[in-house]
Amino acid sequence: MQRKKWYAIQTYAGSELRVKRQLEERVRQLGWERYFEPIRHDGEEYFFVPVEEVITSRSRRGRSSEYRIPYEYELFVKTNERIQRGDLIARRPPKHLERAATVVKIEPLWRVIVELTNRSEVEYLVPQAKGLRRDIRVGERVRPGIPLTPDADERYLIDVKGQIVARERVRRVTLRYEDGTEERRLIPEVYLPPRLKEGQELPAGAEIEREHKIYSRATGLVKVKEYKDKRVVSVQRIEKRRLIPGYVFAKMGLDEAQMFELLRGLEGSVRFVGSRFRPIPIEGREMLLIQRKAGLEEVPVAEPKAKAPKVEVEFEVGEVVQIVEGPFADFTGEIKEIDKEAEEVVVMVKIFGRETPVRVGFDGIERI
Repeated sequence: MQRKKWYAIQTYAGSELRVKRQLEERVRQLGWERYFEPIRHDGEEYFFVPVEEVITSRSRRGRSSEYRIPYEYELFVKTNERIQRGDLIARRPPKHLERAATVVKIEPLWRVIVELTNRSEVEYLVPQAKGLRRDIRVGERVRPGIPLTPDADERYLIDVKGQIVARERVRRVTLRYEDGTEERRLIPEVYLPPRLKEGQELPAGAEIEREHKIYSRATGLVKVKEYKDKRVVSVQRIEKRRLIPGYVFAKMGLDEAQMFELLRGLEGSVRFVGSRFRPIPIEGREMLLIQRKAGLEEVPVAEPKAKAPKVEVEFEVGEVVQIVEGPFADFTGEIKEIDKEAEEVVVMVKIFGRETPVRVGFDGIERI
């Protein structure tokens, strides 16, 4: 068996994971596990596709995943925690009457909540018999003067500018207690106790609102912001993006005949990086970069400066610099862009002979 070396297998961009699975299966079929250095400690993977996690606040459809959580709800997530789709975000326990009461009236209503630019909210109630216009939907931008009902009833006009964040059917329940006092409660229909009706006598401790739970509709990183009347929980989606599209990597000790046997019959265009008849191992800085991206090598971190009250741009577009921190440490390249507000530059570095843009902070580069 030859000494194990790193090799890159080139394929079509977008088919890397499929090729990786095929290669893993081929190694097991041929019984060549001993010729490969396992990527993971459990020895089940021998090939890898370098990826990075990118956090985005928008879903694939372009709408952010936000949840309005009133303060009466118990919150089960924290900022910067990872959450999976279906995980519990918040819970409001069921509500019970503290004293006996009679249900005097139940009114079916539509509730529309408009959020202003300062995150405060304005609530509008419309009798269900009047109906709502079809364009009154969650996410729609509204302005003063827009009618809520199909007949444009002037009693039900939006008088603020903002965005609709809630549109739901509710019941306004009027309760009368033994001392003659009355109380009105707005209860969403989905949380109304079954078989509640006018004239019904409710004993103390009777359930008036069912339990409500809010689950995550997405997987990602949690951000929690607090406002006067609510908390807003947003789930920033974490996308895995291929760092070097079109390549699969492995450390192997096969001879040339075995290497070509490994790729024979695979779907698509698959070949080793190198000449047509001789795969060339990857060494030096390029392979160090790949190992860092895969988490197989530690990433160097520049020493923090004691004090940096102001950042002065000492670099120019077109200047050649060296990257001193991060996975691309020790690479050199030309500055393509300078972002003063973000305190970052875009450096063009060569990977496998192709220029790749790399975004680095000012502290992460040095003049050569």
